[in-house]
Amino acid sequence: MILVDHNEYSQTVTGTEHAEIVEIIDHHRIGDIETSEPILFRNEPVGSTATILTQLFDDANETITTQTAGLLLSGILSDTVVLRSPTTTDRDRTVAGRLADIAGVDYETYGKDLLSQKSKIGEKSPREMVLSDFKEFDFDAHQVGIGQIETVEPSVVLGQQETVLEAMDDVATERDYAVFLLLVTDLLEEDSTALVAGPEIDPIEEGLDTTFTDQESFLPGVMSRKKQVVPFLEEAFNSTGP
Repeated sequence: MILVDHNEYSQTVTGTEHAEIVEIIDHHRIGDIETSEPILFRNEPVGSTATILTQLFDDANETITTQTAGLLLSGILSDTVVLRSPTTTDRDRTVAGRLADIAGVDYETYGKDLLSQKSKIGEKSPREMVLSDFKEFDFDAHQVGIGQIETVEPSVVLGQQETVLEAMDDVATERDYAVFLLLVTDLLEEDSTALVAGPEIDPIEEGLDTTFTDQESFLPGVMSRKKQVVPFLEEAFNSTGP
């Protein structure tokens, strides 16, 4: 098995702990995956794993086709919010420009269309919404779920906040989470509204330096779960002890 864009058991498919992992390609924090033999583990501080995959094509002297360039470009633009996320690096920008040339598209125009399609809530139920982009973390024996909804219409989510919070409460109870945090990220204004469910809200407030009122808090300038949320919550939970 090769893990791409993740390296924590809580984010893998069921049964991964019994599989032979032979390679990992990722750009997130190093998690809890263990192997019995040395493997190729490529983890780099870039905005998207697609940037690393592009380099692998180059390393292997493989030609990147128009279709493949479009797929890799989509990954970079989605991960970096069209190169606007604080996780974006100069390398991501260079690779995105090159892939756009191969794919024959203007990445700004294509990226806006991509985000518009990605942000459509459609007919999703509240539970489907809160779990659509979801990751589970183990912070010093505290199980924490963090979801994110990136949208150009945050009012569609926040307008049904009561049922969204009910869905979050259900998930937190079912999975015995210390807390479930949901970021509703406004792609146009480049900030987020955070919703929270579960018993251990204090470390969330401490880590994000905010206060929740009726399970809601506004986080100006916050767009990246990976860079602007996870490290601070991990530190806050670690300081509280198991």
